[in-house]
Amino acid sequence: MATGEAFTSEQLERLNRALELAQKHSGIRFGVRLGSVRGDVRLAAERILSTLVEDPVRDPAVLILVSPGQCFVRVATTPAARKRISDSASGLAALTMTSSFSLGDLVGGLTTGIRQLGEAAGSAAPGSLVPGSLAGDNPTSAGSPASH
Repeated sequence: MATGEAFTSEQLERLNRALELAQKHSGIRFGVRLGSVRGDVRLAAERILSTLVEDPVRDPAVLILVSPGQCFVRVATTPAARKRISDSASGLAALTMTSSFSLGDLVGGLTTGIRQLGEAAGSAAPGSLVPGSLAGDNPTSAGSPASH
């Protein structure tokens, strides 16, 4: 892996596949942001989350914000997604991810957490599938990973 690259192409493929499957299953837009966060983590998560959808109040979206160097994971949901993914389901997914991260498995933790959140949301209602493709509108951004 080259300096400054957080993931190999195979790892990015695994993450993109997990995002795609969760989005297709649930009809919810999923995004992952990996890197350092300045200031209030909650506000940063809400700001990033609002960029995933046109109307954060109406459109369902989930952001997984991870800063390995700062040792935190935050799962943020829009109000529409919060109706389908409980706080306890979000907390369980965050705990699962954190456990994997502590073992050095960043990609495995993220893919498992994404899958858990997609399953917790349940199946998408007809006509509510997320528009666009991951290739053209990739919600995954990465910074430099560090071990927990």
